[in-house]
Amino acid sequence: MNCGGCPIDKPQLLRVLTDLLIGVTPSIPTHSVCLDCKRQGHVCVLVAKGLPCLGPVTCTGCGAICPAMGRECYGCFGPAEQDSVNPGVPPNTRSLAKQFHEHLQLIPVEIVRRFRGINGSVQPFKKESDAWEIR
Repeated sequence: MNCGGCPIDKPQLLRVLTDLLIGVTPSIPTHSVCLDCKRQGHVCVLVAKGLPCLGPVTCTGCGAICPAMGRECYGCFGPAEQDSVNPGVPPNTRSLAKQFHEHLQLIPVEIVRRFRGINGSVQPFKKESDAWEIR
């Protein structure tokens, strides 16, 4: 599992402890923050505001806190294990980085900084940032 980054909140801790106490393997979500945003009815900050949001490729767990406040996702929980559109497929960091570059006009160093943030050493964030570093 790639998820990990920001500290867990009280409900997450209670859920994991309860699962462990009753002898059940804790259920940790593997889908993206983007999916949580859609479920919660948040406006997409990538599309509507043109912010370089990592939500489509980041593992959920935070409750989509940043997008709920109109801010882009910073990738705190690391890469999602599956694409938000195609379950079972790894997150498409290449497509998102291309979107950042072509539509948001981020220069390569800005894309590298995005993917090297909090979980920059975790694949596939590292792989994507390495690809943009050599440009």
